[in-house]
Amino acid sequence: MPGLAEAFDRIGEALERHLPVTHAAGIALAVTDAEETLGAAVRGFADVGSGTPVRPETRFMIGSISKSFAAMIVLQEVEAGRLDLHASVSELLPWLELPEPFGPITLHHLLTHTSGLAAGTEDAPTALGAALRMREVPPTCPPGERFWYSNDAYKLVGLVLERVTGTPIHELLHDRIFVPIGMSSTVGAIDDGVRTDLATGYEPMFTDRAAQLGHPLVPATFTVSNSADGSIVSTVLDMTAYGRLILNRGRGPNGRVLSEAMFERLITPVIDLPNEPGAAYAYGLDVGEDQLGRFIAHGGGMVGYTAMFAVQPDDGFAVVIMQNGGGSKYQLLMHTTQVLQAALRGSAPPAPWAPAAPTAVPDAPAYAGAYTGDDGRTLEVRATDDGLEITLDERTARLERDPLAEEPSDAFLVVHPDLDRFQLRFGRDAEGHVAEAFHGDTWFRGHAYAGPEPDEPPTAWRAFPGLYRNDDPWMPTLRVTLRKGRLTLSFPVEAGDEEGEAELIPLDDGWFAAGEPRIPRRIRFDGIVDGRATIATFNGGRWFRSFED
Repeated sequence: MPGLAEAFDRIGEALERHLPVTHAAGIALAVTDAEETLGAAVRGFADVGSGTPVRPETRFMIGSISKSFAAMIVLQEVEAGRLDLHASVSELLPWLELPEPFGPITLHHLLTHTSGLAAGTEDAPTALGAALRMREVPPTCPPGERFWYSNDAYKLVGLVLERVTGTPIHELLHDRIFVPIGMSSTVGAIDDGVRTDLATGYEPMFTDRAAQLGHPLVPATFTVSNSADGSIVSTVLDMTAYGRLILNRGRGPNGRVLSEAMFERLITPVIDLPNEPGAAYAYGLDVGEDQLGRFIAHGGGMVGYTAMFAVQPDDGFAVVIMQNGGGSKYQLLMHTTQVLQAALRGSAPPAPWAPAAPTAVPDAPAYAGAYTGDDGRTLEVRATDDGLEITLDERTARLERDPLAEEPSDAFLVVHPDLDRFQLRFGRDAEGHVAEAFHGDTWFRGHAYAGPEPDEPPTAWRAFPGLYRNDDPWMPTLRVTLRKGRLTLSFPVEAGDEEGEAELIPLDDGWFAAGEPRIPRRIRFDGIVDGRATIATFNGGRWFRSFED
């Protein structure tokens, strides 16, 4: 590829600008064409304490990128006549006793996130345990009706494969994919032994609030896992072999891993992805077309790790990115793709990329003004030369956004140790003007607010607000607030949806829907002591009220 050396210089510079605005210690990126790995770039530390740098050979957890590997093995079994994509999972796993109020859930539904099953809370640390917990969380919409991402669905995929083949999922991955395509440093299960050459995962120190760049990073809780939804450990170099498998449409270096017909099935779009124009979900893969051309991609996340895998089939290259920490890689991926396309086509490279400053708010004056809280407090919001600052409770603080977010939102981080437990969220009126703000339990009205007055909430709801904890490292806390007459559930660590929170809608028998009732998220509150609930049961897992309120 002409200009490849210059392209990797530019990619390396982009990594240096990207890493400081993530919640990660290190990053690795590699690129391949259909024949060979073209190069790799690394920055930061695999382990901060020892000063060990990230190398191209450093292993990371790849998370949900693993789903497409499991989908390939399903399609191998389908072609061999041992599996039917439209067979009911309850027939394939007779012990499951899965509630199916809207009709049979099939392998096809599981593979495409159209089963109506909950995402899964990881409260049960094993695939079998999660499957049994699913009995308590029935689907909330008919199979095939809508897209709702479900890790639990892919746990069932792995259990089906194990039952049909009589082989553990990690051995299937090794024998069917890793060995045939030469992924010699990759394993399909996370156990204590992988830690010998694994990058240390990192996460922000605080678990009860949205992460800020000023928060310290700490080593993440290590999780043992052997399930089809995300238990692969690999390197960026090994993952380029997987990129070549996709670029060559299922053909590996020693023959086909997936037939042409089954590969086409793997990447055939099934259902549009919400809020992502031009993108759809196939079998374990996002597929579609954007401003840079056709793509086949998937992201991944584990506790302390995130990853991205993206193939540009028309340009003939694939990009793999791995971090030992969190933070969006979308902007970095887009810039890397543009740099590689320019090198491939011999055109001028794009301008150097840098993420926006966290304080940058181009429309800052739209938020400025005085807001009056329903508790009598006053919030002052001021536009400055470089963003926004507020005064609340005689404390002045800067507001920040995620500099790597794909789209700006009306939610801001409050950079002050006494105020950062809650984001400051603004609301707009029907004409799109900022008219109100929310911080914790307080509703602040702007001078232009002309909306309805809130209803008085049921007295029983006053027992529910607070912080609830669980030992699940994926979602250690849930926070419930009561503001403007409504209960709201926040996910300080695992966002759960694009806004990071959802209104609680009362249902029958004391349950609430977290967001739209047809979305499979349910919560209820129990164990009332001195007028406060002590237990929040969320999608089958249990969280307990913390003293930190």
